[in-house]
Amino acid sequence: MLLDPPGWPGCAQGLPHWPYLQAVDQALTGRGIPPGAICIDRAGRAHGDTMSMELSWDVSRTAGPGGLRFHWDEDTGWSYATVRLLRDGALPRRPLAPLHRVFAVPEAVADTAESLVRSWRTPVGEYGAEWDQAREVRTAIEVFRQSVR
Repeated sequence: MLLDPPGWPGCAQGLPHWPYLQAVDQALTGRGIPPGAICIDRAGRAHGDTMSMELSWDVSRTAGPGGLRFHWDEDTGWSYATVRLLRDGALPRRPLAPLHRVFAVPEAVADTAESLVRSWRTPVGEYGAEWDQAREVRTAIEVFRQSVR
């Protein structure tokens, strides 16, 4: 499990969505498909301090012809892009339609990731449940915003 944000040791309070990333990472690791790279960030004040994260699997970690990126932000939720080994690089992001919530249950994110990583297919099911700690993270995000303004 990720203990500190990469590049932000001891500073998780500056990234109030860190508990959600930890929960998603734990669910992915439990499936044996941890991402090879993790990026967690927030846009600056000029962009509303929007929280985001990105999880990446390179081609060596997928069953497909390229890599995979999952992107999350607090406004739109989860999307993904495939990363080809050709010159065009990453294809445009597409929403992960099965994940109907911005704070989708980490197990639902792991189900979706597992399907894409292992078979290069988006799952056919739908996940409508919200993570049980979403309210606390939303509150932490708002408290953080107020403290930096």
